[in-house]
Amino acid sequence: SAPLLFTSIPATMTFIQDLLKPGGGIALIPFIRGTIATLLVLVILMGIADIARIHMVVLASLSIGLLMSISWFEKAWNDVQSSRGESSSSSAAVNTAGKEPEKTD
Repeated sequence: SAPLLFTSIPATMTFIQDLLKPGGGIALIPFIRGTIATLLVLVILMGIADIARIHMVVLASLSIGLLMSISWFEKAWNDVQSSRGESSSSSAAVNTAGKEPEKTD
């Protein structure tokens, strides 16, 4: 039997391959959101501890802006994906209604 390390390499490679496909980076949104939320918590704690308070206020506002922009991007992405699903199903319904497609030659 192969060691556990070598059996997990194909799963890791397929994950990396999925990330490198067009549109694959969307899988990283939960990780990015968690990282920025952790940064925000640390910045707030450092601000409470009175360590470079003005810098922590700026970093906290930047972190909040990043979280908001990621949420906006994810909502826009989901809207595009749902509209693509609806448009492909509606175009399929139009093609099966018995009409022949227009000739463009």
